[in-house]
This record gives sequence, C-alpha cells and structure tokens, in this order.
Amino acid sequence: MASLKVRDIAARLNVSEKTVYKWLTQGLIPATKLGRTWVVTDEALEAVLSPPPRGRNAPSAAASSPYSGRPHEVTRDTGAERELDTLGKVSALAEGAIRTGIEGVLLPRSESEETKRAIGDALEEAHGEVLLHGIGLREFFGDTDYTPALRRMMIEDRPVSVRALLVDPLSNFAHARAIAEIGAQFVDESSFRAGPLFGDSWRSLNVISSLRRASREGKRSAIDVRFADHWPSVYMVMTDSCCFVETYHFGRPVSGPDGTSIDGLVPILKLSSDAPYYRLLRSHFDYLWSGANPYITVQTLEQVAEAVKVSI
Repeated sequence: MASLKVRDIAARLNVSEKTVYKWLTQGLIPATKLGRTWVVTDEALEAVLSPPPRGRNAPSAAASSPYSGRPHEVTRDTGAERELDTLGKVSALAEGAIRTGIEGVLLPRSESEETKRAIGDALEEAHGEVLLHGIGLREFFGDTDYTPALRRMMIEDRPVSVRALLVDPLSNFAHARAIAEIGAQFVDESSFRAGPLFGDSWRSLNVISSLRRASREGKRSAIDVRFADHWPSVYMVMTDSCCFVETYHFGRPVSGPDGTSIDGLVPILKLSSDAPYYRLLRSHFDYLWSGANPYITVQTLEQVAEAVKVSI
C-alpha cells in the first residue's frame, strides 16, 4: 500500500510539514518508521481525521488523534493541541462567515478610524440606491464623518439615490436616548430641547436641506429623509454592493461617565449584497420607511423641519 508523503499529509491537515513531523514523532499520527522515512497510509490518516465513536468501555480515540477537538485528553503535547484548537476555531469562523455572506468584522466605530474609512470608501464608490439607518443625525449629516462623501454625491450629480431613516428628534425614543446617554434630568421637555441630541438634530436638518438643494440642481442624484418614532434595531449603511451593520443597545462601559455615547461600541459586520442578512435588512428598512405599521409613526423631512423650526 502506497505511503503518503509528509507534504501531502500537511496539505490534508492544513498544517506545516514541521508540525506533521512533530506529530509523527509524538505518535499522534499512526505511522511506521523505516530508517529515516515515515510510512503513513491513507487509511491511517483517515482514522486521525475521523476517529471512531467512543463506547462506554472503549479506549479514547481522542488520545491518539490531533483532530479530536478535546485538547485536555491529549497529554503528550498540549502546545500542538492548542495550535489545532486555534486552527479549528479560525476555520469554523471563516466557514460560517462565507456561508452567511459576511465579508468582514470591523472594530467599533467609536475607536477605529479604519472602520470609518471603510464605510466612507464604500459610500464614495456607491451607485444606485444608498440606505442609511440610525439614531442620530450627526454622523451622516454633521460636519465630519460621512457628510463630505454625501455632499460630493450631490454636487457631482452622481447616479445615486440616498434614503435615510432616522429617529424622530421629538419622539419618545429620542427622549429615551437622551436619558440613557446624559441623564434623567432630560425628561423635562425644556431641558431636552436645550440638550445635545436636539441641538444636533437642528444643525443636521440644515445640512440635509443644503444637500437637497444641491441634488435638485442636478438630474441624477437625489436624497430623501424620514423620521420614525421607534428605537432602531441597527445602525446601517447599505450600498448596492455591501452593507455595514451594527446592533444598537442602551449599554455603555461601566466606567463611562454621563455623556458617554451609547452606540458605536460594538463590532460592525460587513455583508455582501447577496447575503440573506443583507436582504432581510433591506426588507426591514423598506417596511419602516413605508409607514405601514400603525404603531410606528413616520414623518417626512418637511414635517420634522417644521416642528423644530428649520426652513427647508
């Protein structure tokens, strides 16, 4: 019966040849040594990859298999088992990501300029429809972050249609965010209107107004914004080719003082446009945008601008 070469074994196990020699020496791979040559049959290697099930009184197959997934049962080389355990986790993560259409896991927005650049680059390259979903306005329609990219879309009259779905700045959910972020003192209406969330909304509505004027001067670009009286489940930037999504929450670091942001603290998933999750998020956005749910009030840009005294 033909013997497998060490390089073939390494390729099958997805490890280095050095690791294969180490496992052969330790007896983790069944083999016979003739002089300086290791003889490993295909059947022996298959036994390593797929050890037989263990009966109640049967000896442990894991004790001789580096692929058993039970590092604590192998006493001869815990270092090798740790390598295999890490490899297994990485492989499982990659397989799950590929199967579900996840192209990347990015660091939280609040601590990574690289993450912000990745989202900004996707917006710069976007064509067709762009969907923005989130709580506040400052990141999309403030002075920095993604506002310059959106402004260039409108000024250059790119073939882009932007739709943004944000929280109504006068809604119960806007008040809830203010209390969670700043403190219960903002439960009073006059204090809330003097607070940062309402102030950001007022300034951002002026930015949106300028973007709309720029889009109307062209023929191919467009922007529309609606405001929902609900707490969005995600922060989302979706283009025709990919989607960046972050789950929302009321949490913040235990050591975070009042005023600490309660979003931008968790990793962001980058999804491909053919991912099932991408399509689900698109459906979620369209449902809220339509105002079809009688318990979720959705207002137009004009309605909200009138309420907060901004001329558009």
